[in-house]
Amino acid sequence: MRKTSHIIWQDAQHQVLFEILDLIKESGPDSQVLLKLQDYTENHFALEELYMAELEFPGRDAHIESHNRFRTEIDQLVGVGGQLDDQFREIIATFLTEWLTRHVFGIDKELEDYILQSDAR
Repeated sequence: MRKTSHIIWQDAQHQVLFEILDLIKESGPDSQVLLKLQDYTENHFALEELYMAELEFPGRDAHIESHNRFRTEIDQLVGVGGQLDDQFREIIATFLTEWLTRHVFGIDKELEDYILQSDAR
């Protein structure tokens, strides 16, 4: 996986998120990987949202709205978790990976630039 951010904690967390998404394809129908994704995503989003609040990031509302859409997607998947067959898990993993890629290299870059220009690095 290529580097996603010049902020070490952000890049490390993005890498873990992509690794978890890869695990969805390999997991069985009774796997806990969706719960792991839900938990790790929430921790990552909470940290980003804390930075946004502390730094009064001007794009905070749109960024949090984006996070909330992803939270909703994951919550829905967790609700049907054990009923996912191999093909559906692959479709889910591809969809979420594409979403996360667009998010990380789009809206997260705005936050990254703002943090790097602040004293909070």
